[in-house]
Amino acid sequence: MKTTSFYDKFAAEFRAASSQSLIEKFNDSVGSGAWTSMRAVHDKALLDEMERRGIDMSAIRHGDFTSYVHKVILDEDKNKLVIDLRP
Repeated sequence: MKTTSFYDKFAAEFRAASSQSLIEKFNDSVGSGAWTSMRAVHDKALLDEMERRGIDMSAIRHGDFTSYVHKVILDEDKNKLVIDLRP
């Protein structure tokens, strides 16, 4: 019997998703105070996929820290996340 880790399941889901879908998944986590090991695995796979696609995440990543304070949008021309300042 083959076992697959939750990380692998999330990673496969995110590989098949559009970049816009990844941004929406990230934005779903913005402002949430809930933190579990499953969320950590989910978010790790999500951020790894954005990084694999070469998306510049400097708007939310500062060294090993990722900020979930602001929603983001993808500047497709620059392949870069920017803080969503829309009301």
